[in-house]
Amino acid sequence: MTTEPRSKVTNEILNGNLFQLMVKFTIPGILGMLLIGFNSFLDALFAGQLIGETALAGISLAVPLTSIVIGCAHLVGVGSASVLSRAIGSEDTRTKSRIFGTLVIMSVIIAFFITLLGYFFSDTLIAFMGGEGAVASAGTEYFRIYTSGSVFYILAVASSQLIKSEGKIPLAMIFSGIFAVLDAILNPIFISVFNLGIGGVAFSTVISMLVYSILNISYFLSNKSSIPVNLKKMTLALDLLPAILSVGLTALLMEIISLVEQSVIFKSIAQYGTEHDIALAGATLRIYALAFIPVEGFVQALQPVVGINYGAKKYHRIKQAFVTFSIAATLCLGLIWLPLHIFPTTFLRILLPNVIFSNDDLFNFQIVNLLLLILPLGFCSVTLFQSLGNGKAAGFLILSKTLFFLIPFVLILSSFLGVRGVYYGMLLTDSLVVLISLVITYLEFKKLGIQTKTAYDN
Repeated sequence: MTTEPRSKVTNEILNGNLFQLMVKFTIPGILGMLLIGFNSFLDALFAGQLIGETALAGISLAVPLTSIVIGCAHLVGVGSASVLSRAIGSEDTRTKSRIFGTLVIMSVIIAFFITLLGYFFSDTLIAFMGGEGAVASAGTEYFRIYTSGSVFYILAVASSQLIKSEGKIPLAMIFSGIFAVLDAILNPIFISVFNLGIGGVAFSTVISMLVYSILNISYFLSNKSSIPVNLKKMTLALDLLPAILSVGLTALLMEIISLVEQSVIFKSIAQYGTEHDIALAGATLRIYALAFIPVEGFVQALQPVVGINYGAKKYHRIKQAFVTFSIAATLCLGLIWLPLHIFPTTFLRILLPNVIFSNDDLFNFQIVNLLLLILPLGFCSVTLFQSLGNGKAAGFLILSKTLFFLIPFVLILSSFLGVRGVYYGMLLTDSLVVLISLVITYLEFKKLGIQTKTAYDN
């Protein structure tokens, strides 16, 4: 293993004030995740406002399926970022020099198969989600076009993870901001000017992601990154794959599990409710996803702090960072929860402007809104294990949520309570998973405490 001097950002992560570091990393992290997450919200917004309720219902069924693309991007990006941040902490230049080429090659190979999946099986997958008639047609068109540009999405998101793992979160935010602005400009143009309907929504995302991927890749090729990149020597580093996949598969699993969860949720709502209930659930979950983005900003900022300190064997700072980031994320979500709780109709009408909401609709929205207060700790725990390279613990938390809790709870409660049972099942599931994650995290901290004492003794 060869070494090189640590950068200013790395030294700050290893020795700086954690609260100041959190503020410095989290604010651009939140802005960056808001801009990325705003993409799906914009798709729903323009579909509902410029096309209609059927288009919004179709996108509501298709968006969960995009978890396949998102999951593969995170498989490559989160796994590579975990390996890179630990390599930065341990000053492993050889690993750093090979990570970018491995990321690009993995992205292209995976995207090829996703494109084939979308082209041949879009209608089958939308039908599986519960789509019928015009709603199914809208969802199929959106998903087929979206997957045709999956290579740009995977390259963009995965390479952005590498930039963040270097501690250059503000730069990643700027690139994601360009993507979001371009998507916001192209959406109404493709829908209203070129009359492409729901296809225009998907084309807007694909073209914006193309630009986003070019920006990220150009950064690495400009030699401004701490990662040495040589196009002539780009190879798939087979020896790095086990470490990348052990963590990256948990990120993919998270998205697949999200797809399964939303499939169960929407199929149950379709069984016991109406098209209105599907559209309402889609709007509710889009608002929830947008409101939850600040937590994703916190965990994006937490990842390099944990990974680099773990690589440098500064175990005591890992617990301090986890506690600092978790408390701050919970307080931040509390501030967002309050206006959503007080003005639910106002927020729902952003996506469904011409719909009259019943008391049952608003109550179901409030149930989902409660999740904002309990999930930050769970997400920080999963990120902790991913950053440490502990894919087994992260995978257990992700799998147990869906297989042990959500599927049985939603199916059982909806059979007795109808649509309301779906929402109760979601709330009960996440409450239990957070409790389990806290127990496992506590045990991990005990192990890190032993390693800290050993390091001091040596």
